[in-house]
Amino acid sequence: MDAIQFLKQEHQKAKAGFEQLLKAAPEARGELWTKLQPELEVHEKIEDADLYEPLSRDAGKGDSTLAEWRKKHQTEVDKVEGLLKEMGKLDPREAPWLTKLKAVHANLETHIREEEQDIFPRISKVWDEKRLERAGTAMREMKEKTLKTATEAAPAKDAGSQMRKAG
Repeated sequence: MDAIQFLKQEHQKAKAGFEQLLKAAPEARGELWTKLQPELEVHEKIEDADLYEPLSRDAGKGDSTLAEWRKKHQTEVDKVEGLLKEMGKLDPREAPWLTKLKAVHANLETHIREEEQDIFPRISKVWDEKRLERAGTAMREMKEKTLKTATEAAPAKDAGSQMRKAG
């Protein structure tokens, strides 16, 4: 699967995750969010490392929009990360948390639309199919490795927090 196909698939998963979360009962939000948030974080990392960073070099002066996209992308990521930090201080069962979640969702919807309508078609003009396939493989492998590492670290983290609560 090439990088663009991979990212479009990931975008669909994120949209579905947000849809489920936005419809969820307040008591279910926290658990759903703990499943979606790592996916979003990994998506941003792999997108930058395996697509936008190398693409910013390869696009050069041939496509100024692509050459500048990484900076714009990082600005969008920073904005969402700020919202996520604010969400971390709030209770998922409460309205202020849901308001922040809706803001994150709106930002990501705009970002996805920009990528799929403007950026992805440009990428196909800079990278051939072989290069897109290499990037897609790298993204898939990095996602699997990162999520596996996060999953393995989670039980230890959870055990530590349980010990603090008990003590």
